[in-house]
Amino acid sequence: MSDTPTPEELAKLMADQQKYDQDSQVYYPIAIWIEAVVYGLYTYMFVKTCMIMLKKRAVENFASKVFLISTTSMFILTTIHCATSLYRLVRGYAQLVVPPQPYMYFIQYTQWDNFSHLVILALITWIGDGLVIYRCFLIWRRNYWVIVLPIIFLLISMATTFVNWRWFQAPQDFKMSEILPVMNLIFPLNLAQNVLTTGLISYKIYMQHRQTRASGLPQLSSAVNLMTIFRIIVESAMLYTVLTIIIIILFLIHHPAVVLPQYAQGPITGIVFSMIALRTHVARMDSTSRGHYPSNSFYPTWVSADGAETGRQRLNMPITVTTVTEQHGMDVIMTPISKTDHEYPPSPTIRRPDRSFPPDMKV
Repeated sequence: MSDTPTPEELAKLMADQQKYDQDSQVYYPIAIWIEAVVYGLYTYMFVKTCMIMLKKRAVENFASKVFLISTTSMFILTTIHCATSLYRLVRGYAQLVVPPQPYMYFIQYTQWDNFSHLVILALITWIGDGLVIYRCFLIWRRNYWVIVLPIIFLLISMATTFVNWRWFQAPQDFKMSEILPVMNLIFPLNLAQNVLTTGLISYKIYMQHRQTRASGLPQLSSAVNLMTIFRIIVESAMLYTVLTIIIIILFLIHHPAVVLPQYAQGPITGIVFSMIALRTHVARMDSTSRGHYPSNSFYPTWVSADGAETGRQRLNMPITVTTVTEQHGMDVIMTPISKTDHEYPPSPTIRRPDRSFPPDMKV
């Protein structure tokens, strides 16, 4: 049989390509508009997060500094990414650099602005993945074995991205049959790494919650507990997970609408981290406003500042509370809530009972 397509097949291919071009003409400006809107929301959340961090002055330890530097770097890169998207829109649709279809300019990756679009988005993703891995590492008490597989996923993802960059710059050096498997691997790897690290963090928090209940501490706890933190992390991470799944589906079916979630990926990655910080802060403030005083170790250090103790007197607690990890951006959530002193009035005759905890709850 001849591999030469029949006239009917050629006509169908041309019609499909024309439909693809027409759709792409619409999707690219919409994608840039969506990115700008999501970036506006991200800017608001990032500023609010920074206000809390600077107000509480709780960026003194190494982990909090890592969180601050990483999130700030992500915001700067996202800002540059959004600016280059607008520049590319002007170049493609106003100046019509690649006629007759304006969208064709967006896939001219030998142009510096188009190639930088790919590089910046990859850097944002890697910083976000690295930050999640670091958080997982801390919550698991600096257990290197726990993060081996997530790091492998991250390294493979970086390697495949480097190959793609090379292909975008010199497509003549590759066959499509060789590059397609590599291209199809990037987003599934990101999804697997994200689900794995989020699952490890959630599992650790949930197991800590079960140990706390088994120890009888729920009766000694405030209204905010480990399950609140569990929900905050899972629900926030689901935003990025759902977005990645949508990208994978649209990419595998070769739908031009894939650019819509792709362009929003940068600001949404930053939103996830700001959302965790802000929701944790709101949960703490809500608990405090109802008269409950959760342990500071439930919250990021830049949220649980010393000033939060103002207005309530801390008396001698008869209960020994063991911390699980050092305070930092999110690993501090692993400490059981201590009972506040207004429930145990101070008395010289009261002895501190030796309340034992499971070995893995102690430092």
